[in-house]
Amino acid sequence: MANGYSADDLQGFLDHAGDKGLMPAATAQALGVATRNVLGILDDDEKVDLSALDLDAAIKRLSNKRARDFNPSSLKEYGRRFRRAVELFLTWREDPANFSVKTRATSAPRKKDKGFASGEPAARDATEQAPDEMAGTYRSSVPVRPGLVVTLVNIPNDLTSAEAERIAGFVRMLALDR
Repeated sequence: MANGYSADDLQGFLDHAGDKGLMPAATAQALGVATRNVLGILDDDEKVDLSALDLDAAIKRLSNKRARDFNPSSLKEYGRRFRRAVELFLTWREDPANFSVKTRATSAPRKKDKGFASGEPAARDATEQAPDEMAGTYRSSVPVRPGLVVTLVNIPNDLTSAEAERIAGFVRMLALDR
């Protein structure tokens, strides 16, 4: 019997929220990736009613089971995003007509990266570097389809083929048509 609070309902909500503009599509997508990772470690019976799920325990299990797959900051961020996704989902379920998501206002538009067309890492001044970018790394953008560009951040300047394959494997895992 469907209760409207299942893992599938949560994923459906995130897709709906991104498609219908209830939240920025990129936010819905980021929450969805984190959610899929956490839900992937749950048993089927735990996915039936997320309103009764112990979020802290689920996030801890993700950290324990997938510690070798992600760095600690990624695990922490996935936990934060999963918690946020469930919180937004439960709020929406209680009152869909009055649901809204507070988003950060952006200041000035970003300058376009020079060097993207040539495939070289773009040079940035200190004011343009995002707080999550680390020294010795760069960011690059990949056009995926018309109107959609994916940006990779913290790509090591000395990225090896093995590391690139690991990243490619992770991205393949995210595809819906696996």
